[in-house]
Order: sequence, then C-alpha cells, then structure tokens
Amino acid sequence: MDPEFITSADWARIGNLLHFFWYAVLCSIGFGFNFLLAHAIIPSLVSTGHIPQSVNRARRMFYIGALGFLSLVALNLIIIASKLDTLTVIWDRSWI
Repeated sequence: MDPEFITSADWARIGNLLHFFWYAVLCSIGFGFNFLLAHAIIPSLVSTGHIPQSVNRARRMFYIGALGFLSLVALNLIIIASKLDTLTVIWDRSWI
C-alpha cells in the first residue's frame, strides 16, 4: 500500500510536530546543562577552592531549573505522542 498524497495542511501538521521535537531537544540540553552545573561543576569548583563556599547554595536554583526543563521535556513528549496521528493519515501501515 502506497502512502497518500501529502497536502499543504499535512505539511503544516508535520512542521508543527517537528517544532515539538526541536523543543524537546532544546529542553533536554537545558536539563543537562543545569543538572551538570548543579551536580558536578559547582561542587568540584567549591572543593578545589576555585569559587567560594557561598556559591554552593546556588546549586538549589540549578536543581530547580533542571527539574523545570525535565518537566518541559515530558510535556513535549506527551504533545508529540498526541500528534503522531499525523503520520497515520499519510502512511496508514503500522510499523509494528
């Protein structure tokens, strides 16, 4: 069975779906940056004495930022899962 003809409305829906994939990637990078900073870089720099001990209290902010980005990743993945019906309109064969 061949795929259906892709209309301009289908292309718009595919573009919208791709935006949420990119948002998930960017939020994943934000999560990784915040978590790495809070869990590895700041404690390492404090223990070697390169930054003052008072900066160690800022780790909570970065952990909260990491949690926020992780929740945005989860939200984007939920939105992506809900919009995947766009692909079944174009290609109605199941992959599984």
